[in-house]
Amino acid sequence: MSINRPGDVSLRHFFLMAKSTMYHLDFNMASSSIQQELTDYFFGIEHWQYYDLCLLFFVTNMISVEHIQAYVTDIIAQYMHKIMSQNTSRMVAPVLIMILESSIMQHQHRITSDLLAKIRHLTFTQQDFEFQTWLLFLEGIFEDDTQKISDAYDIIKRLHINTTKLLFDHILSHYKIE
Repeated sequence: MSINRPGDVSLRHFFLMAKSTMYHLDFNMASSSIQQELTDYFFGIEHWQYYDLCLLFFVTNMISVEHIQAYVTDIIAQYMHKIMSQNTSRMVAPVLIMILESSIMQHQHRITSDLLAKIRHLTFTQQDFEFQTWLLFLEGIFEDDTQKISDAYDIIKRLHINTTKLLFDHILSHYKIE
């Protein structure tokens, strides 16, 4: 048993989540074999659980969004039909934002447009403010709308949400937007 192919699936997933953090720093993609391993796992999910959404949240950035876009419809449908537990439902908004960010970073314009159309009108009761701020920021990048980007920055600056500001800064540095 090695860290690359342990017998324990959850240990393997933990390793991939940690590895994904490193990939996210430079917006790099994983190898095709790792992407296939993860999409095979996600393909087997019938009812999305908290663990599954956490895993997807952490590894989305290193998988081609073309491979995971089908799961978005399924996740949204389960969320809208209240199939998920309350705890699991809280992970939907962060997962959708991460997939949206990945689609923008991977320059998948059609997927980004489709995703924006699907999520624009969703409401996440406890997380709606944060979700809408991220949505405003990412729409600004996708639409090359500096006013939306500025508005998102104004929100996080006024509320002193420094962690989100650092994440916004990191994404903008990738696009060389000031």
